[in-house]
Amino acid sequence: MGSPAAAVAPLAYLLAQESLGFSVVGVVSQPPRPAGRGRALVHPPVAQFAMSRGLLVLQPAKASQPDFLHQLEELGVDVIITCAYGQILSTAFLAIPKRATINIHPSALPQFRGATPVPAALLAGNTQTAVTILFTVRALDAGAIIVQESFPILDMETAGALTERLFTSSGPLLVTALEKLRDSAFVGIPQDESQVTLCQKIMKEQGCMDWAAPAVLLLQRYRAFSPWPGSYTYFRGTRVALELVHPAEADMVIEGQAGSFMYVKSSRQLLVRCGEGSCLLVSQVKPEGGRSVSAESFWNGLRNKDEPLFFTHTM
Repeated sequence: MGSPAAAVAPLAYLLAQESLGFSVVGVVSQPPRPAGRGRALVHPPVAQFAMSRGLLVLQPAKASQPDFLHQLEELGVDVIITCAYGQILSTAFLAIPKRATINIHPSALPQFRGATPVPAALLAGNTQTAVTILFTVRALDAGAIIVQESFPILDMETAGALTERLFTSSGPLLVTALEKLRDSAFVGIPQDESQVTLCQKIMKEQGCMDWAAPAVLLLQRYRAFSPWPGSYTYFRGTRVALELVHPAEADMVIEGQAGSFMYVKSSRQLLVRCGEGSCLLVSQVKPEGGRSVSAESFWNGLRNKDEPLFFTHTM
């Protein structure tokens, strides 16, 4: 059970392991949604992939619908695997599989329970994270751990790239978890409730850069909010998306208020002053209503360069 593109990887890996005795009898995904200018209905990536492989695909509006639960029960499944499915599962649902419902969660549980574990790890400045496969229970991400493996967070890795890498890495762990479930006495390792932390819901407006914050913190936010909600600022009343942001060398400085920027000809980037005298480099932007452009093109298109130039937190 899954929906986004990142969730395709463990399904594809499992399909390649059927010689081990695993048989995928169906895939559950979110219903198709209107997308694009034409608002045509588009199936989630997991559903598209499953259809291309000729698998049975179920797409209930709600996983609690009686007719869907009946269909699921008729399949006689031993195990249900959820991976970024996006719906709360009822007690009636959890009673259907003969062995268990399990979940692939991209964090070192009990750290970062909830819907945004990858951005949460980046916002916290962590250099390590994990993939955890756990038993699904009614409480949020609170089930016993079946298997967990740690992974380093790479320099400048964004939430989108890290999520994709973690779910791609989850395939072999999923097979290990299923092998453990063959033992009917296996119950997993309980989570340490004293170590629980929860993810915070991410709001769209959090993507706005507050240049008064230190560069290290702004860089964490940029990585955590890529691809959604993205990072942006305002310049002369126009919203500007910051598509590529990089750390600046310690000796790169610019005077003025937070948000002041200048063009660095040698690297073709914008140098922006942040809090505590720190700086960030910006190499690609997208002004509202326009197209993505390099920092060089943005700079060349500016008028009145003799005036103070600065990005702002508000319009």
